Amino acid sequence: MKAIFTSIVAVIMVSVAIGFSGCTKNSDAVTTDESAKFAGYWTGLSCGSAARFTLTRVNNETLTSTTIIGSGSCSKSIVFTLVASGNTLTVPTQSFQDNCGNTWTVTGTGLLTGTSLTLTQNITGTTNTSCTFVGTK
Repeated sequence: MKAIFTSIVAVIMVSVAIGFSGCTKNSDAVTTDESAKFAGYWTGLSCGSAARFTLTRVNNETLTSTTIIGSGSCSKSIVFTLVASGNTLTVPTQSFQDNCGNTWTVTGTGLLTGTSLTLTQNITGTTNTSCTFVGTK
């Protein structure tokens, strides 16, 4: 009886040891491409006017887009950065100078709902502008 009990305990101990040896921490981080769903050409309305713009993928989280700051001869095309996380876009605060040396700040937020993107872009400087784009790819 003692031999059977010892054999059962030994089998259990070996099983537990094998079980623990299979439980290793996986150091391979799962990377997600947050920016891929936002990258591309978007068409819709911005501030009541027809608009089309491009979000260009830089890496798994970062995109860029182009906008105009300033007016008249001071106008300048700039490339600003957006950060993707889930279905949300954030335009972190970024400052630029137009062709006359005026400083402009760009910020904003966006949300992807189904196939529709809503992106609000705020530009402050010598004048303040806020436009919301709503559109699809």
